[in-house]
Amino acid sequence: MQRVRYEHVHQIRFTAVGAETIGDLIRTFEESLQLLKHWDEKGIQLDPHGVGSNYAIFYTYDEAVAREEGFERIRTESGNPLPRR
Repeated sequence: MQRVRYEHVHQIRFTAVGAETIGDLIRTFEESLQLLKHWDEKGIQLDPHGVGSNYAIFYTYDEAVAREEGFERIRTESGNPLPRR
């Protein structure tokens, strides 16, 4: 039986767009940091081959975690897409 890999393409928001104060920048960085820490605690992994200039692919094999975190893309271990239900 193949393991199912649940993926999420996450847009990296380390950006100054829309910031009007240093506090705005700090909040943006803190929100992103908190999300990444949360995912780390859940055992979600970063795909080292899925990192671009403004995105990163995160994955888990835990279906419950994937559902909780809203991971949308589902692939088999071999990389073949599974049909959506």
